[in-house]
Amino acid sequence: MQALVVSNIESRRTEYFIKAGKEIGIDTRFATYQELEKGLSAYQHLLIKLEPPVYSVSDFSIYQKLCDEYIRLLERLGEIKKAPSTLFLNEPGRLICSLDKAESKSVLTGLAVTPLVSSTISCFDELMELPDKQKRKGLFIKPRYGSGAGGIMALKQHPKTGELAVYTTLLQSGEDFLNTKQIHHLKCKEKIARYADMVLGAGVIVEEWLPKDEYKGEKYDLRVVCQFGKVEHIVVRYSKAPITNLHLNNKAGNFEELATNKTFYNEVEALCLEALKRSGLHYAGIDVLIERDSQKPYIIEINGQGDHIYQDMYKENNIYKEQLLTIHRHEDRHAGSCRKAGYPDALSGYAPV
Repeated sequence: MQALVVSNIESRRTEYFIKAGKEIGIDTRFATYQELEKGLSAYQHLLIKLEPPVYSVSDFSIYQKLCDEYIRLLERLGEIKKAPSTLFLNEPGRLICSLDKAESKSVLTGLAVTPLVSSTISCFDELMELPDKQKRKGLFIKPRYGSGAGGIMALKQHPKTGELAVYTTLLQSGEDFLNTKQIHHLKCKEKIARYADMVLGAGVIVEEWLPKDEYKGEKYDLRVVCQFGKVEHIVVRYSKAPITNLHLNNKAGNFEELATNKTFYNEVEALCLEALKRSGLHYAGIDVLIERDSQKPYIIEINGQGDHIYQDMYKENNIYKEQLLTIHRHEDRHAGSCRKAGYPDALSGYAPV
């Protein structure tokens, strides 16, 4: 078996996936999406991992266009007829679903997920028509497509004065709105309206703001990496602000600091593994919020390319190794049936339908 890791350019993700392959004796190479699209129909006995494109742009509008282009690319890849012996670690169609936050929530209906308020609000005036009770509790406004914190706005209304406050990674520069690695606090209603109109116009979901649990005075949530029916790694993401994504220079910690009892871990594990199964993904990074008062875990979102964990990658690199080894073991044991069916036998419960 050979493996191919794909993106628009080489990165630490692709570098360490290739490194994992070399360490366990699996020929693993890099290809661009352009090369993959051109050669996919001819590939044989190949495992393909699709990594997200690396973008250097900070302009929010341009970034959203690039996200749209990536989804179109995944659609084209999904339409190409490939050999049964060529496998995607995560199928393009499943990745598209995970990149669509509204569709992802629909797939996870019935599980504990952060409550969806609306997926149709398109301007600030419509947002303000929501009941004051919801605005006082707080709202998260997220671009519908893509991953990460780009374009997110966390909004709250003061219960007595009615004044609005927003936390966001966006910063206006002239006519442009830029994604930054910092969280900015907005208080001016007119300024908030400008930002909101721009984000809402791109297509969003609006979620209820659930208060996050705290540990040693900092809010936190979890990135839970699941693959092939098990939890592989958990990272705790700390922040004093509402948005905890690690690329915003927030702190990362170990789950063992929090997991004081087995029941807590079991609840998180069961929730995430059911979400993984429903998603049709073989691996995913699942963001989990622990609600402050109830201590109940809620899924924030599921990311079909969210397995990039520095704490693991720079040490044992087990996440990437296990992805390659799992497929390799089943290729060895069930080579005939795997190649005929196009998917490893033991993974059939998670295969696209």
